[in-house]
Amino acid sequence: MKKLLLLLALAAPTSAFAGFGATAHMTGLSDGTGWYPSLDWREKGVHINVQAVDLVDALGDDVLNLGAGFAMVAAKRTITPQVEGTVSPGLALRYYSINGDAGDAMEKADKQRSGFNLVGQFRMGMEMKEKMGFGVYVVPQLGVTNLKTMGGKEDDSEIKLVGGGGLEVSAWFLSN
Repeated sequence: MKKLLLLLALAAPTSAFAGFGATAHMTGLSDGTGWYPSLDWREKGVHINVQAVDLVDALGDDVLNLGAGFAMVAAKRTITPQVEGTVSPGLALRYYSINGDAGDAMEKADKQRSGFNLVGQFRMGMEMKEKMGFGVYVVPQLGVTNLKTMGGKEDDSEIKLVGGGGLEVSAWFLSN
């Protein structure tokens, strides 16, 4: 119940903005990470998503899982009067840290306590914007990470290349 209230508190201040919505991330990276649906804000070709669900869910397990993404429409083409094709380059950042008792247990097991990934992404897809927005995108991603892959033996501080991507589906309310 506390997690639900915190999520609603995070969403309430942004619900008055034009283009408030959510994105389902059916994507993953080669470092083993992925995202729950994000809370989004869009306006004038700018798309910002905040990984609030991941943050709230992780807090109960003594974990800090911060993430956000940014994309900006670079090109768009009309497919039909109601459907537009878009290309939006952007970035996504995650910081992950295991804290408290959970962190002590991880340290004793010789596991990584914290890390990050930073990826460039290239969202390509279609959007329908008639009273409510809906978009489907293919999103290739490439960047750097120091998070260990599942079962990995790498040094915590080693920064390596990470790749991935997948499909994203977004829905948002328009201001009109």
